[in-house]
Amino acid sequence: MEVHHHPHVPTHAKPWKEYLLEGLMIFVAVTLGYGAENIREHFIETKKAVVSAKNLYKDVLDDSVTYQQSLQNRDRQDALFEIISDLYEKKQLTQHIPELYAAHSYVSLRMLPIMNSLALDEIKSSGTLRFIEDDSLKTAIQLYAGRSNGLKLREQREFSYIDRMIDPITTTNFKYTFFREIGQGFKVVNKTIVINIPIPEHLNINKAESFDWENYFSILGMLKTIRKSTDESYIIPTQEDANKLLKRLRKYLIEHNALEE
Repeated sequence: MEVHHHPHVPTHAKPWKEYLLEGLMIFVAVTLGYGAENIREHFIETKKAVVSAKNLYKDVLDDSVTYQQSLQNRDRQDALFEIISDLYEKKQLTQHIPELYAAHSYVSLRMLPIMNSLALDEIKSSGTLRFIEDDSLKTAIQLYAGRSNGLKLREQREFSYIDRMIDPITTTNFKYTFFREIGQGFKVVNKTIVINIPIPEHLNINKAESFDWENYFSILGMLKTIRKSTDESYIIPTQEDANKLLKRLRKYLIEHNALEE
């Protein structure tokens, strides 16, 4: 005959202290697990923030160089305008038509820096900014990013002016072949334009007899004014913000042992 043994089921309740201890242990375990997960997530996101900061540092460093080069080129445009304007005031410009071609070819160029936005856009879209604990760096990033729209608006302003006012003069009054060649065929020495390519005989501008010189220099003068406004109100302040941001980024990357020289 088989004897069946039934499991022993306690009939008495646990002491309340045991329930409290079990509940406390469960709470501590859940809290530690949640905390560990938060620490792990924060570590991962901080590493992502450092990578994003490195990419931004490279972009802004390139931007800073571009702003300086752009300002130098735009200063050269102003200098060339002043040279031919002075010749015109002295009534000598018609004896310096090759120099006019050289100056006009450079003054009519569209030169305005464009901000690298790839790393900035990635930081903004990914939410990485909230994992950068340096508030001053966050502010510097936001200020710099805000400059982008201003540069784009000025680009539209300047380029639209060149499209409407300068390009029609170029296509109507300047001989295309020499105009194309002169772009890389001159230099400026002691406020004088020196041509270093062959000059065609009897070079002149098209429709010279009806060309309105006063209107021409008014148009170029207005372009210079527009460019000066862009330099002072947009490019230089953006360059200054870029340099401030570079200092903040450099400090942040050094603190995280991530700066690559």
